[in-house]
Amino acid sequence: MKIVPIIEKIEFSNLENKTKKIFHEKISVGDLVSVIYYDLEKEQIRLQQFTGYCVKFKPKGFNTKLYLRNSFNQISIEQQFFLYSRSVLDVNILKIAEN
Repeated sequence: MKIVPIIEKIEFSNLENKTKKIFHEKISVGDLVSVIYYDLEKEQIRLQQFTGYCVKFKPKGFNTKLYLRNSFNQISIEQQFFLYSRSVLDVNILKIAEN
């Protein structure tokens, strides 16, 4: 008996945040995405927002990764987020890529 289908079944039945689940179904590479997350810095907790274009999206249950890239004045910043992390509060698709 393989363990992977059992783990996937448990993961997808226990997804807490319905907005993240809807986002998980609608996202595609090239979309403009905004992520609001907690940033833990020393003893302070700050609310941060990162907006960028989706470069990669790796759906793997609770380990789903979202790679975003933003560039400003010829400087590119790329950041990865675990979609189902507790530090990620909200994700929104601002603009859908034209295919």
